[in-house]
Amino acid sequence: MKKANSDRRPESMDMLSELPKEILQRILCLLSQEEAVRTSVLSKPWRHIWRTRPNLVFSDNDNYFRGKEQEFLSVVDETLRGYLDQGLRLEEFHLHMSNHVSVSILDKWIPKLESMGVSDFRLYVLSKHEVDGMVDLPVVLKAEPLTLLWLYNCDLGRNIPEKIPFVRLQALRLQNVSIEQEIFDKVISSCALLASMWFQDCIGLTTIKLETKLHKHLKQLIFINDVTYQKDDCSIEINAPTLEKVKIFGTNVEIAINSVERSPVLCIDAPNMEYYEYTGLVIPSVSFAPASGRTNLKLYMRDDGANDAQSWFLRLSALLRDLRRSEITLHIFHLARFDLQIEEDILVRDNINGGNYKPVVVENFRLEIGQLSLFPYVLSGLFCICRPRKVTPQWLGKGTWTDERKQKEAGEFFGKFTKMIENGNREIWRDLEGLTFEGLNEIPLEWQPFEVTKLSETEFTEFRIRMKWSDQD
Repeated sequence: MKKANSDRRPESMDMLSELPKEILQRILCLLSQEEAVRTSVLSKPWRHIWRTRPNLVFSDNDNYFRGKEQEFLSVVDETLRGYLDQGLRLEEFHLHMSNHVSVSILDKWIPKLESMGVSDFRLYVLSKHEVDGMVDLPVVLKAEPLTLLWLYNCDLGRNIPEKIPFVRLQALRLQNVSIEQEIFDKVISSCALLASMWFQDCIGLTTIKLETKLHKHLKQLIFINDVTYQKDDCSIEINAPTLEKVKIFGTNVEIAINSVERSPVLCIDAPNMEYYEYTGLVIPSVSFAPASGRTNLKLYMRDDGANDAQSWFLRLSALLRDLRRSEITLHIFHLARFDLQIEEDILVRDNINGGNYKPVVVENFRLEIGQLSLFPYVLSGLFCICRPRKVTPQWLGKGTWTDERKQKEAGEFFGKFTKMIENGNREIWRDLEGLTFEGLNEIPLEWQPFEVTKLSETEFTEFRIRMKWSDQD
């Protein structure tokens, strides 16, 4: 029986090899690139069939090609030439490159991809090699079949083309990319199918303007401008009702309603937004009111904010009101060195009584601060404008943070917190129905209540206060 099986194996393989080439190509199309290449060992007729399937994926970061830049270029070049010489249709082409040497092949093949039938071209150029700066890559602007483009440490050149044919592009990610503003505007205006945009530390980018008539499919926008890079300031204007996620990080972001008004305002018309995240020194204001979803705010208070704390908290109050229908997480990093000057009566009057506003619910509030003595000032201002349900303190102090030190700091914080309630503005604290001190238990991972007087008997190293308010929805 074993011999009979072995006798039939070549015959069954020959039968498979005799299938029409189109069917074999479609079979291989369902495999990954690695699996398709492995079929080359099945028999002689299968040796090169994988190079005829309608989809190709090449990456110079694969284990085999690492350190073999020239061999990678040769394999890609020979494979594409085979498609061209045989008149084979290549529908999908995914190319990942991380070495500056490899990008030379783009000048040769990008102009030919459309004529080869490519309708789905995904290009990842994540250059890690910085010889004489960035990798010059203006040829990318001619790639009409592009559906995904991710560039890192690249330069798109200074020559502004008359037309940028990105009619199929759905995802665009630029990191540490040098791009002329006019080229960027042309890219954005030509990409009607864009669903995802990610811009990080781009040089030359000063304005991002997204409009409903041009960006009907946009779901996600991420903008990161790290202060340590000292990139150009950038203004952002968004009018994209389909947006579901917005994330903005950076201190050099100049957010504007239009090109004339240069106020720190983030203008978004996106009723379907599910997630919004902002990190920065400037408190923005927003013109949208999401009906649900989550909001994550990370704000830095420096000396300039502390010197005008009253105004700082009023701006924060306006922002929270705009986001009141979402689940808000607020994280304040207190970097100021001086005491805050807050008139609680005036702040309550201007924010709640004068404006006839109900305090906004903040689901999670985390405060990182270097000086414990400043805790009451920051919290007093915060409680004038919102109602946190969970308050978590963190310390920015230097030195070794042992478990004993954390417990000592927590004990002092809880004591100051209790005194703040006892001596604070009755207009605020009359709505407080109760509070619970909690510590984070590691096994199982959950928050557990405890009595402050028995803090030293616990093994908790992370703490928070859970608060219940009568005026919350």
